[in-house]
Amino acid sequence: MTIWTLQKGHDRRFRGGHPWVYSNELAASPKGIAPGDPVELRGPGGEFLAWGYGHPGSLIAFRALGRNPLETQPWSAAGVLSRLRGASALRRQAGLGQASHRLVFGEADALPGLVVDRYRLTGGQQVLAVQAQTAGADRLLPALREALETLTGEETAMGGPSWEQTALVIRNDTRGRVMEGLEEEPPRLEKALAGVDLTQAELVLEDGSTLTADLVGGQKTGFFLDQRANVTRLAALVRSALAIPAGAPGPLNVLDVFGYVGQWGAALARTAKQGGATARVTVMDSSASALERAQANLTAAGAQAVPLKADAMKALLELPAAAFQVVVADPPAFIRSRKDQPTGQAAYAKLFAQALRLTAPGGLVAACSCSQLLSPEDFREVLAKAESKSGRPVRWVAQGGQGPDHPVVAAFPEGNYLKCWLGVVG
Repeated sequence: MTIWTLQKGHDRRFRGGHPWVYSNELAASPKGIAPGDPVELRGPGGEFLAWGYGHPGSLIAFRALGRNPLETQPWSAAGVLSRLRGASALRRQAGLGQASHRLVFGEADALPGLVVDRYRLTGGQQVLAVQAQTAGADRLLPALREALETLTGEETAMGGPSWEQTALVIRNDTRGRVMEGLEEEPPRLEKALAGVDLTQAELVLEDGSTLTADLVGGQKTGFFLDQRANVTRLAALVRSALAIPAGAPGPLNVLDVFGYVGQWGAALARTAKQGGATARVTVMDSSASALERAQANLTAAGAQAVPLKADAMKALLELPAAAFQVVVADPPAFIRSRKDQPTGQAAYAKLFAQALRLTAPGGLVAACSCSQLLSPEDFREVLAKAESKSGRPVRWVAQGGQGPDHPVVAAFPEGNYLKCWLGVVG
């Protein structure tokens, strides 16, 4: 077992619960191991601190898997299973057991660098989409598969789908793997479901609604699960703030920018339908395949779908001012590294200014960022700049973040990435 020791005076943050150690905090160079090798971390006095895995060429040299000195094999199938059990119990406590949700959210679930999304299908089956973002997480994959099969068997006794009703997809197609010395792999279907086309999977969401997504080749692991609480909150505002009357003379006019498969627009269309009204949803994305699915999802939700394949930052300039009662601006991350911050913040301000310009007086806007490096305070400043640029005042009436299946550890602010403000435009 490789043993690393923290320098004196550099252990406070880790002892406070942060799961990472940076290379310059170690008493000696982290060289001499292969990326992802198991490591025991000790304090300046030689006392045990944690088990984890290391990387000799990364600024983040150590990531913690566990702090119990008696658990000497947290990277084993038994160790991974213990963490999966805890993660699954937390999602059940949050009321997500029967709906699609993120089962494992990296460091928050003591499995750093690892993501597992659990998609519930309308036929009662499930799809587990796995993504290993670091060298250490990549080494956990054999143990993870064994642990997932065991967990599924245990949950079958509680009414969940069996392992035979479970598909397994490996989504190691992220650019971040290259920084860890790993290959960016094409998605692969590790375990299929008989008679189920996972490129047209029908997902069950937490409000009981359904959406179709590509769980093999779609973005991320096929769908974006983190916005569900914010989508629901915006739908509630549409019901109350806009007070859609039954038999309204025109449809609720919605613009869903970077719409992917139409998650926001479909929810608003269902809201309008419940109120006896209709919705016309313009969904904008650069992906033709995503727009095809968005159109199908919007139509199924009762909307008049208007797909628009375009570069959003250019296309928004061509739309007429105040044309939409609801505008959703939920872009991909504009800030992926610290050097991107100035240009990324400018891009967010430009996008949100256009979103405000396009919102009718008294209408609603959703402004979102999934850039972890954009702090909540910087996000507020970006919104203030957007208001100034557009000349449209906004009363921000709700603020949201990631859903409960993306839990936050207070000592690990890096895991708190999603920001979403909902406002009424003057």
